[in-house]
Amino acid sequence: MDKMNQSIQDVLTRVPSDFTNPSNNAALQNPIPHAEVNPSSAWPGPDPGPQMWQQPQQLPDIAPFALSPIMDRMSGSISMPQVNDLDTGLPPTKVMQELIELFFELVHPWMPMFCKSNFTNNMLLPERQVLLHGIVAVTFRFWRRTSPSPEERERFIKTSREQVYLKTIDACTLVSTQALALMALDSLGQGPGPKCWNTMSMLVAAVRHLGLAKSPSPTTPETNTPLVRNEDDDDGAGASNIAVEEKRRLFWIIYGLDRFSSASHGQPGGIDPKNIRLPYPASDQDWGQLVTPEWFQPVPQAKLTHARCPATLWHHNIDLLALMDRTNQLLIKPLDLTLPAHCQEWQSMFRRLDITISTWFENLPNEVRQRPATFDPMWIMLHATAQLINIRMYTVAAFPSTTSNYLRPSSSARGRCRQSIRAVVSLARSLQPQELDQLNPMFAFVVWVAARSLIILWTTGYETTYESVPADLEPLLNILRQMAIRWPCAQRYTDIIQLILDTKNNPDGPTGMDIFNDTRRTSYGLQSLLGTLIPPRTQEAFPNSFDFLDMALPDFSDFNTSRLDFFGAENDGDWL
Repeated sequence: MDKMNQSIQDVLTRVPSDFTNPSNNAALQNPIPHAEVNPSSAWPGPDPGPQMWQQPQQLPDIAPFALSPIMDRMSGSISMPQVNDLDTGLPPTKVMQELIELFFELVHPWMPMFCKSNFTNNMLLPERQVLLHGIVAVTFRFWRRTSPSPEERERFIKTSREQVYLKTIDACTLVSTQALALMALDSLGQGPGPKCWNTMSMLVAAVRHLGLAKSPSPTTPETNTPLVRNEDDDDGAGASNIAVEEKRRLFWIIYGLDRFSSASHGQPGGIDPKNIRLPYPASDQDWGQLVTPEWFQPVPQAKLTHARCPATLWHHNIDLLALMDRTNQLLIKPLDLTLPAHCQEWQSMFRRLDITISTWFENLPNEVRQRPATFDPMWIMLHATAQLINIRMYTVAAFPSTTSNYLRPSSSARGRCRQSIRAVVSLARSLQPQELDQLNPMFAFVVWVAARSLIILWTTGYETTYESVPADLEPLLNILRQMAIRWPCAQRYTDIIQLILDTKNNPDGPTGMDIFNDTRRTSYGLQSLLGTLIPPRTQEAFPNSFDFLDMALPDFSDFNTSRLDFFGAENDGDWL
């Protein structure tokens, strides 16, 4: 036993060769010189001397403790050993320390992946440094000081992104998957496209391999056992309550990322809800304690049946994401418009789902429906997601991209769509500028969908007059402009809308209005098609705003007949 303990000590004190030999890592061939950061001094400063790697103290499982519903910011500086910046590619220790504080202040409240005490005590273990790279890539966007300079911050971010992808492509562990989830958030924040769906594909594959969607139930043991499997068969036996909860929370975070990614790309979700056998995440007050779990239901009931009252906001958000997945499956479902039975079945499914969603929302407890006294990003996202579901559903029903005698535009859907847009505008008007830093890029997607649907209502003649810009559009654009400071996807949404506004009455060529109003097209499709219409002055003003495919001017022959002519009163339907 003494020899085994000595071996463990030798492993913990030995720095991996990838960190000590720069030739083993191409991303670190030209490492950034180390610099100490003093808030009152300019960047960079002199290196006070070589730093020694200090062995982090592995703490035993901490005793149960209570946390606030929103993880409060650390009151003091994090006590962390010095990290060898030259070998890891991470920012200097003091910069890294403040980045972690920013992460727990701005990101962790709506992405509560870690137990803060465990994280800060073990974060410098060599196998966990990939998490620090993930935090650098996500959190440096919120940096509040003038030093390091924007250029140096970008270099740190680029290095950390490369490190996470390099390390997660060759590993599939709980820690590597946590880091990959941070990169999925980062890619969503950059906007829909190949990087986002490729990262999400890796993340969903890790969920399957690690078996994150399944947890053994003490009351209903699993009877169906595959004879061949390629999953981690670790059932969590012997793991601490905190480790089990972190694993569970990781899955639900990935579940939320997957649902928003699939909606923004117009694709089915990568996680099949039928394969989820997992309890909801524990509340912050119960983290680390033995509590009776409440198990997720793949098909949320219209009437809430949560065992514990009241359920956490995260519980309700998970149920709502399950409903959003069902609506997304319906909207992307292939439909033969020439067969009346197919159209009637689709309309029937639409009505049933619409009633289920409305009933579910009406049955939320008062403390969930009413705005809390203090700002809570999870509350904002729950109500924003509910309106996102409605707007997507009603916009397609009101303005279907393809119609037939058996499926006509619904007149009542337009009014319901406008009502949901007003709810998003109300949320947008209520937000303070400093609160936007605590909202994720998925909120920017909600605002984008609301703004686009409002423009469709406006340009098709159902919103004031064609010449006057709707008053509700400016608050939505203002939110996107402010969020664009942190999340590039918001700038992409803003540029698309501004292009339509600037060229709406362009007499010299196509304006792209028909492309914009085509409800089949996602934001990524719009970027690809409308990119060639951006005038040179816009491209110079926003050189990094668009990431379009290299393609020629789109063929507008299919749009010679405006779709505006079709949506007249004589073509309205009342099927909804």
